[in-house]
Amino acid sequence: MLIGIDLDNTIIRYDNSLYGIAVERGFIPKDTPRIKRVIRDKVRSAYGDIEWQKLQIAIYGTHMSRAELMPGVWNFLEGLKEREIKFQIISHKTRYPNYGESKVDLRAAAIEFLRQHNFFSESGLGLTADDVFFLPTRADKIATINRLQCFLFIDDLKELYLEPDFPQQTAKILLSSEQNLDISGVIVLPDFAQISDFVFKG
Repeated sequence: MLIGIDLDNTIIRYDNSLYGIAVERGFIPKDTPRIKRVIRDKVRSAYGDIEWQKLQIAIYGTHMSRAELMPGVWNFLEGLKEREIKFQIISHKTRYPNYGESKVDLRAAAIEFLRQHNFFSESGLGLTADDVFFLPTRADKIATINRLQCFLFIDDLKELYLEPDFPQQTAKILLSSEQNLDISGVIVLPDFAQISDFVFKG
């Protein structure tokens, strides 16, 4: 049994790093909620899409070290390892930003973050580079999920599960606190504590 897991905003959380960088650059007041959507809308409205794109480069690249693990995800992944349930990371992430002239290697930044957080050490999760897949498009991500025959996939992006090519045989968990979501065939859970309960006790 193989479980596939998305990376950005599923394993890695950017809310606090985005908030901190946006405050430091004078884009938002300190009382702004630490919610990506809220910050994005404020920055775009007041300063335009270019500045928002620069913030994206910062959180996913040059300031990746300020990101955090999603609450509860480490315990969940350790639980998989302890139960000898194989898992792999499958991420829609280009090597370089799709905008501007920045040559920040976003994939290398993500790998370094995972290394720093013991994903590859034997005393940690014991993953190898072959357990991490970066795909340039959503279609490629879906094709990889299908090729690997994931029993279950966990993602924060509901649009992924709405794609007609998403493999029907793969169980789907959406990490979301959005209320009243009803997507056929998708289990919506708000955090990794509940995902753990579902996977390990369900």
